[in-house]
Amino acid sequence: MAQAKTIQPRSIQVKCPSCSHPGFVEVWPIITSTTDERAMELVLNGRLFEHVCPACGKKVAVAYDCLLHDVEHRAFLLYTTKENPEVTGPHRLMDARDALRAKGQNVDNYQLRLALTTFEFCEKVRIWHDGYDDRAIELMKVAIKRGMLKEGIIGARDVLIYERTIEENGGVSFVVVGEIPGDVVGVPQGYDYCKRIIDEADKGFDLVGEYRFGAAWANAYLP
Repeated sequence: MAQAKTIQPRSIQVKCPSCSHPGFVEVWPIITSTTDERAMELVLNGRLFEHVCPACGKKVAVAYDCLLHDVEHRAFLLYTTKENPEVTGPHRLMDARDALRAKGQNVDNYQLRLALTTFEFCEKVRIWHDGYDDRAIELMKVAIKRGMLKEGIIGARDVLIYERTIEENGGVSFVVVGEIPGDVVGVPQGYDYCKRIIDEADKGFDLVGEYRFGAAWANAYLP
């Protein structure tokens, strides 16, 4: 099989909102996980949509449309700045999948995901990279947050973001983003249970038509 051609990034000018110093940032409209190693490193480090001003060091968020093809995990992930992304996004994802089918590739059970924030985009890739089902992780986050809300540990607007696998016991950890940014919550158990819920759902009814597996979906899914 021929090696996929690497899509080169393009450079755009960004003006620092703090000191007005102009700078340039690479943007990656399309990323293929098996060939675009530099882009994947930026995604996994959460820096794909970030520019650091060379003059004052301020971090500047740079949002742009990005479609990632995760070859190993058979998934397309899209972040778009277009209006009505939940309407237009699925069509772009299906077009990407259909383009693979037209080349004779097997696209059965391909995952199609739509991210509405740049944070969610990078988080989804980290979850897949570490070998987890992103749907099970979303269920975990909702269950954990509900418990923490009852205990008054976090606020309703606080968000849990997947961080990494806990090496000691194989659990996972999340970072709380909100009133106490950077606070880490380690969860030694729970993933296997949430994964079984997803596996049973896949057998019982169609989840393929879902594109937005986020907090809203998980809240509605869990009783």
